[in-house]
Amino acid sequence: MRRVIATVVLVFGVVLASASTAIAAPPISCPPGQAPDPKTGTCTISVTTPPNPGTPGEPGTSAGPGGGGSAPAAKPVCRYTLSSPAKEVPCSSEQGWWVQSRQCYARVASPQPATSDPVWEGRTEGAVYDCYRPFLGPGGFLVAQFWSASPPGVGAPPDPRTLAQQAVAVMNLRAVRIGMVPEPRPGRVGLVGLPVWMWAQDPDSTTWGPVTRTASAAGFTVTATAKATKVVWAMGDGETVVCRTPGTPYEDRFGMNSSPDCGHTYVRQGKHQVRATSYWQVDWSGMGQSGSIPLSFSDTALVTIGEAQVLTQ
Repeated sequence: MRRVIATVVLVFGVVLASASTAIAAPPISCPPGQAPDPKTGTCTISVTTPPNPGTPGEPGTSAGPGGGGSAPAAKPVCRYTLSSPAKEVPCSSEQGWWVQSRQCYARVASPQPATSDPVWEGRTEGAVYDCYRPFLGPGGFLVAQFWSASPPGVGAPPDPRTLAQQAVAVMNLRAVRIGMVPEPRPGRVGLVGLPVWMWAQDPDSTTWGPVTRTASAAGFTVTATAKATKVVWAMGDGETVVCRTPGTPYEDRFGMNSSPDCGHTYVRQGKHQVRATSYWQVDWSGMGQSGSIPLSFSDTALVTIGEAQVLTQ
């Protein structure tokens, strides 16, 4: 009589019981405009606020001699040149900041025209400004509207988007640390057809949010709040899994059950490079404007999957 002996064999290859050396952690992948910090493993945003160069025909600021600081900036002089003789005017008023090249006071239009309005000229960034010309009635007269990529005028406030980027830069946002079962380390092998659990290891404000920071300049403040919205797991087998929570860490008591919110099942054996990309939305507001900044951060890990077979003899 033949005896049937059920034996589980890992046909993928020989699994080492232990490894004498650890596999180095893969490098962090950062989105465009950001750079990895090798010391902390985080993606950083560098923001430099240049001195105000002014606009054509308007004064700006300049560095002092010797490169060791800034010379005191001369007080700007603003002139209305459409009259004869020309008149000196305040560089700011309740209508906004003086724009020499346009001969008017400018301030952000509220509400902003729809982006389909011709004044945008097909653009979606920047803002539309009201242009008030003095001496045409009490408080000036609204002459026109115009688009500008940044706040125009002598002594104009800082660009709120620059302040928003500065707020993001101090948030120290980073990729989630990959947690998985089977564990992505030497000597650990999962099996085809068994549930795989994925989660963010120890999520906190820097890897999942929310986190809020502010940035200020010249008496103006912008507040930004960042929060991860999802993690897209590229499983290395051509499949992707979208998880909108940090995931549930696996515990032995879960046995062979599938993850309730972030899991996968491999159907092929092999070594699979897993990439977890967290997507963030940063909402900012201040100075009468608001907007959002999309960010993403990635981490990778290598998981080994074998195959169980039943042998008969």
